[in-house]
Amino acid sequence: MRVTASEKSGNARPRGVSALVGSYGRDLRTWAASRATGYGIAAALLLGGILAVFGAIAVGAIALFHFLELRYGPNTAFATLGGGLLALAAILLLAGWLMLQRHVPVPRPERQLRAAKQMLVGTTISRAVTALHDAEGTRPDATTQVLLGAAAVAAIGWLVFHHVRPPASRVQVRR
Repeated sequence: MRVTASEKSGNARPRGVSALVGSYGRDLRTWAASRATGYGIAAALLLGGILAVFGAIAVGAIALFHFLELRYGPNTAFATLGGGLLALAAILLLAGWLMLQRHVPVPRPERQLRAAKQMLVGTTISRAVTALHDAEGTRPDATTQVLLGAAAVAAIGWLVFHHVRPPASRVQVRR
């Protein structure tokens, strides 16, 4: 067995743990990027809504001026345009506000924890078998080796079955 320099110094981390941490880091980066994109879109909608409100106010002021001056001439067109911009502003502001109110949960490392549990059980079983096999005074005979292998297969089978289909005692029935 080859020992690396980091293992000699005691700073070694199992490769599986760093892979799980990296996987969770990627999940967090994806989540943060989607949140940032959502905030950017919401800010753009709010800015558009504010600009539309200013436009509606300007057109409304012009329409009101013409309405008072000419008494029901081209003023109807200005009032319609101003009302349309005001409706657009209300829609944009409401859409931006609703986007800011969304709550997206932070991703949890459940997938990585399940993988870590499986890795831990697998390495523990292999270390136990290796330690028993390598020990000078306690070399197992053929029967003990077969029993250890059967126990390892049963443990791995139980883990796989347990994660694929939970036991009936854990299944909650809604009435």
